[in-house]
Amino acid sequence: MKRRFGLLFILFFSMLIIFPDDSSSQKVEPIVIGAPIPRASTYGQNGERSMILAMEEINAAGGIKLGTEKRPIKLEIVDTRDQEPGVPTSEVLLALEKLILDKKVKILAGGPTMSECCLAALDLFPKYKALSIINIGCWTPGWHAKTAKDIENYKYNFRLSGHVVYWVRDLVGLLRYIKEKYGFDKMYVTVAEAAHAKAAAEAVEKGAVADGWKIVGKEVHPLATTDFSMMLRDVRRTGAQVLFIWDHTPESLSMITQWYDLKIPAIPIGFVGPTEDPVMWKQTAGKVAYLVEFAGEGGTLPGQKITPLTTPFFEAFKKRWGDEPRGTGNVPSYTALYLLKDIIEHAGTLDTESLLTAVKKTDMVTVGGRLRFDPTNHQAIYGTDPKETLLGQTLQWQDGKRVCIWPRQIAVGEFKLPPWVKSAK
Repeated sequence: MKRRFGLLFILFFSMLIIFPDDSSSQKVEPIVIGAPIPRASTYGQNGERSMILAMEEINAAGGIKLGTEKRPIKLEIVDTRDQEPGVPTSEVLLALEKLILDKKVKILAGGPTMSECCLAALDLFPKYKALSIINIGCWTPGWHAKTAKDIENYKYNFRLSGHVVYWVRDLVGLLRYIKEKYGFDKMYVTVAEAAHAKAAAEAVEKGAVADGWKIVGKEVHPLATTDFSMMLRDVRRTGAQVLFIWDHTPESLSMITQWYDLKIPAIPIGFVGPTEDPVMWKQTAGKVAYLVEFAGEGGTLPGQKITPLTTPFFEAFKKRWGDEPRGTGNVPSYTALYLLKDIIEHAGTLDTESLLTAVKKTDMVTVGGRLRFDPTNHQAIYGTDPKETLLGQTLQWQDGKRVCIWPRQIAVGEFKLPPWVKSAK
């Protein structure tokens, strides 16, 4: 027995000499990215999935090259809860501060998503000299208006997601097309009680009226409203041919199903939170048919070829999550990690000031178009030419499918009238 034990000891010792324990030399410290995400919301789920997908792809390819080594990304996710009813802005800011202070992160990508919260958070990042990339929601024009007033103070803040001024500009172009083709000129406007929603209503009214539309009714409803029958009857009474909607809440789906059941002769156009989801046709038994939905940042609809990266992202997302990507927040969140990889490798350091210099020089092809930031306010530039800008996208539900109908440069189908809505021509 002693002899056997001695032989085993010699064999084990010999193996240590031949194969020394070098785990300490192989262990590479990850680059930690703070990810503030409202995890209970659709947009938070979109952003989280796309950030995880990008992280996994980057890490599978070796990670981020920093100096002489490649380091993996680690996402430090905190639930900001800022799209849940009743959560005060102070709690959202506290979650951000805990992420920065407790987890020692100096680079953040994600939210806050609610306009009121992301506006308040703008002052947090200069305080801690932390780089912030907003890539989920925060569509208020107040964000870039505030950064533009003192860009030196807000130099740590960048927004990759779009905002309602871009989106309304796209929708006004679509409304112009519909007016010219069908002779419509009467619009009813209904929006949720939220800063970005009311800003959208104001902007679309201004643009549509300039094109000859008449606003025949307006309504602002509380968040989480579920019964829209009185408003819809008012739409019918006014003779509106278009019902412009801006409501990010899950409850807004009730408006569309009630519109379908009542066969209201006005085309629903705008932003209705959950209806961009691929499961909506089945979930509503087809009652989203003919809805025209602004579907967030471009790159998540079937058949799109915005850039050579669009289809690979779409297919990779389906493979990883077993579902087609939804709109809002997906493409900017996926892009955010590749942006961080790019600027870290160009800077050659994690020093925040060096990263700021690198991000301001960004000029890269992404899933959703060409990415550059406006130097006056640090907003990513959106337009309708994917060779020059990022793009938004508008879908219409047709025969159980999400069909991109606008802008023309990336459309894969044509707009269709509901059978109970007649042309005025």
